[in-house]
Amino acid sequence: MLHKTGTLLTAALLGLTATIGGAGPAAAAPSAPADAPTFSLSRLVLEPTERGYRGSLRVTITNNSDSTQGFYFRVREAVAGSFSGGVESRCESDGVEEGRLVRTCALPNGNDLAPGESRRATVEFQVLTTPRSYPMIAAGGLVTAYSYETGSLGTVPFSAQFRSLDGKLTRPQTYVQDTQADASVELAGPVTDGPENTRRVPLRVRYGGDAPQLGHSLTATQLPAGSMILFTDPHDGPVYGPQAFVPGGLLMPGEERDVALFISRPTDPADESATITVELATHYWMETTPDVDPSDNTVTFNLALPTS
Repeated sequence: MLHKTGTLLTAALLGLTATIGGAGPAAAAPSAPADAPTFSLSRLVLEPTERGYRGSLRVTITNNSDSTQGFYFRVREAVAGSFSGGVESRCESDGVEEGRLVRTCALPNGNDLAPGESRRATVEFQVLTTPRSYPMIAAGGLVTAYSYETGSLGTVPFSAQFRSLDGKLTRPQTYVQDTQADASVELAGPVTDGPENTRRVPLRVRYGGDAPQLGHSLTATQLPAGSMILFTDPHDGPVYGPQAFVPGGLLMPGEERDVALFISRPTDPADESATITVELATHYWMETTPDVDPSDNTVTFNLALPTS
């Protein structure tokens, strides 16, 4: 298990689904005595893909001391909302700093290093923005490594380098990420009968920018008595409440996704003509991200079937 300053932390899996391209010289922590543990970083190079950019940062910790010690490290991402999922390093959320997510990670295959032993951990990133024809760079990433026995080994900054579509990294422009969401929702067809005494409400969700996102929710208000969202299509588990998250993961800029809400019919059939509002919200960390145009974040309908 992962410990931090004497507190037991529950380990969570962090993703490894991409590989780094063009890794360059590692960045090292500030100089330390020859017998002190040290750590270093690879470059983080983000490669253009069909869904934004992907890349990985490698953190190597070396135990130069004459005794076995346990180690872990803390990462603040360079691009907000860019941590990806996977299995090599065991990491858990550790809050947010300057709008960027922070994770505390254990080493793979155990935290203890024997004298002279080194171990490398890989942290994966994905930036859901449209790949550009020019290289970019985003600064502000930080890695701090720790020994359970001696405390901090120091802090090393890192940048995310975006490779251009033609393979270039030199003379990059600064990557500027949106700060406001650009999400919208609309009805994608008529309300129809669904299974389990429900009505099927088809919606189309669109995300227009690259503001950081951890999920999108659809919240129904003014539901009549007996009505609630039971499940969605695509299926993402039972809901049984007024709020469902948009299934299928995060959205690329310009991506549209069709999703249906299955809402139980009201206790009183006369209430099927009552107006229901569904609001789309973009979530990042503990907050809802302000939208560029809130007017297209809601749809209204009722559960009564169209008359022929």
